Amino acid sequence: MLRALDVAGVPFVLLANIEEMQVGTPLADVLWEHEANSGVREGDMDTNAVRERLERERADLAATVGRISERLAVPQLESGGDVALADQHPADVASETEARELDVARQRLFEDRIALIDEALRRLDRGEYGRCVICGKEIPPARLELVPETPYCVEDAEREQQSSAR
Repeated sequence: MLRALDVAGVPFVLLANIEEMQVGTPLADVLWEHEANSGVREGDMDTNAVRERLERERADLAATVGRISERLAVPQLESGGDVALADQHPADVASETEARELDVARQRLFEDRIALIDEALRRLDRGEYGRCVICGKEIPPARLELVPETPYCVEDAEREQQSSAR
């Protein structure tokens, strides 16, 4: 039996009689599988290529944030075009509100990622890129290939994720 539940504007589907559920794949498993297929090995970091990739990703994210900001700059009352907000069906108004809320969430997510990229670029300038900011161990090249802005090794990333989930 399936039921839909709306939590904070995000629909979820509840499955009855589920005993166990696993969501996602632990990061260490993904890295283990990826490392076998990756051409990157220990000590083979091309800092110019890393910088270019980080700057390219930052520019893409900044452009997306700019487009979202432009959409959000238009007041919702004016975004309906020729049809006044009072003349719109309540479901249409709710859909517009949901779209704006998703834009705000995406904007925040992208801004946070830009901040991580900026910090990664600063670590690159200081010669600290590729080392965990918590324990100082080298971050596996395969992990940096997957998440180039990461400041954490696998173990500390898992600890940070668990502590933020509480």
